[in-house]
Amino acid sequence: MGTKIRVLPAEVAGKIAAGEVIERPASVVKELVENSLDAGSRAVTVEIEEGGKRRISVMDDGEGMTQSDALLALERHATSKIYDGGDLTAIRTLGFRGEALPSIAAVSRLSLITRTHDALSGTQVLAEGGELRGAEEVGSPPGTRVEVADLFYNLPARQKFLRGVQSELAHIIEVVTRMALVNNSVGFSLKHNQRVLFNLSATTEEQSRIRAILGKEIASRLVRVQGSHGFGEIRGWATVPTYCRGSSKGIYIYVNGRYIRDKLITHAVSEAYRGVIPARMYPVVILFISVPLAEVDVNCHPAKMEVRFRRGEEIHRLVSDALKDALTNPPEARPYEISEIREERASYSAPASFATGVEMMPAPTWRMVGQIKGTYLVVEGDEGVMIVDQHAAHERILYERVKDALHGGRVSQQPFLIPQPVEVTREEKELLIGYRAELARVGLELEEFGERAVAVQSIPSFLQGEDLHALLEALSEELAERGEGDTVEQCLDRICVLLACRGAIKANRRLQEEEVISLLAAWEEGTRPATCPHGRPLFVRWGWREFEKWFRRG
Repeated sequence: MGTKIRVLPAEVAGKIAAGEVIERPASVVKELVENSLDAGSRAVTVEIEEGGKRRISVMDDGEGMTQSDALLALERHATSKIYDGGDLTAIRTLGFRGEALPSIAAVSRLSLITRTHDALSGTQVLAEGGELRGAEEVGSPPGTRVEVADLFYNLPARQKFLRGVQSELAHIIEVVTRMALVNNSVGFSLKHNQRVLFNLSATTEEQSRIRAILGKEIASRLVRVQGSHGFGEIRGWATVPTYCRGSSKGIYIYVNGRYIRDKLITHAVSEAYRGVIPARMYPVVILFISVPLAEVDVNCHPAKMEVRFRRGEEIHRLVSDALKDALTNPPEARPYEISEIREERASYSAPASFATGVEMMPAPTWRMVGQIKGTYLVVEGDEGVMIVDQHAAHERILYERVKDALHGGRVSQQPFLIPQPVEVTREEKELLIGYRAELARVGLELEEFGERAVAVQSIPSFLQGEDLHALLEALSEELAERGEGDTVEQCLDRICVLLACRGAIKANRRLQEEEVISLLAAWEEGTRPATCPHGRPLFVRWGWREFEKWFRRG
């Protein structure tokens, strides 16, 4: 009987290893930029085409490699950053696994051009699908340039899981942003399809780099965070409670200079802000945590995005206490003093007849009886008794109207006499401008406004009074989730759902009788759907016969 266990061919093993490290184009950018930083670079240029799916190029002015090192760099488990098992307990560099370049080469067509500063010429190494295709002497500037073309060309199944161009671009911008925030002494340039997205000069001023990346609005609301607790130290910045966002993307955590995602630290941030910002809202924080190298394991995740702390509870306490202290006792004076307070805007603002476009008329079937918890409408009619979720019902009505606008109808718009500029992140701007034509079809018209903002020219009328910054933030998150296989119509449908949800009357709002009548009339005008766009039920209904049966009448 033959053996069942066999050693995999090198080609297959390489693709499996690549699958652990290289998830998408942004993973390639992360690994290559980390290598550039480890090489002592003072300037890093990232150029991409088609969201990185066609081409990725990372060029630096670091120490470069000799020809023999360049060839070894493409060998599995080859690295200059660790030498023995003891080094694994004291990782000082960003890259160390010896997997990045071989893994990238296994799923792409790779070109590596490198030259040390004391050499007269450089070396070019070509690889395709993990196989070395050639090496030769070439002229090149000092440093290293790695070009990756046709990512996943030999793994069609993996290609299908990639998102759209704008989504993949947003992930790449996020990666470079994370690197740039912690390395302000390094200049970063990012280009997409020959267009410069940003060009950050090296600086000794940490606040200057933060302002250049996150914008003046966020920078003006930051307070300094500092603290120590036994073996660990923390420093950084955090927004005052009057500024918060709808997602946790603004939480940047670095441990010994390495960006990580960590539930323990994120929970500590949430604990520090508990009770001072609304539920399901998040601050912007940039935290740099320093601990002895032996106290943290950075070799527990293939992509090096997670770490394991030896004393997790003390790290949690360090983060939470430092943030609470910063929020409770902010410095008296600082150059980034808060210039204004952004108050929470009402999530819904509309005239009495909030069912826009529907005349005030008695609903032919239903009459208002009352309202429960400011959320559920109790109505009666010839057919029986019904309890309606007011938000879900209004959401369905708005959704149907916006959908009609996509098929030749028209959604009522609120134009701005002066376009409203809204500061957004770079990845949000690229997504919003990339889908500008689709957004215009549902009544939201935007235009570029400088490097880090968009100008809102008009919005659907039912969004009048909506916080534009929160709206665009939520829209960009939705757009980022568009997959490569999603059609434009599928993407637009999700936009319609989001706009309807944002514009619909919220729970815990008392309605006047005429508002209820208008809402029910609009509902009955249509097909009387039973669910909201998210699939939740709009109402519970009991016929009179069933109702009377409960009380043993009739």
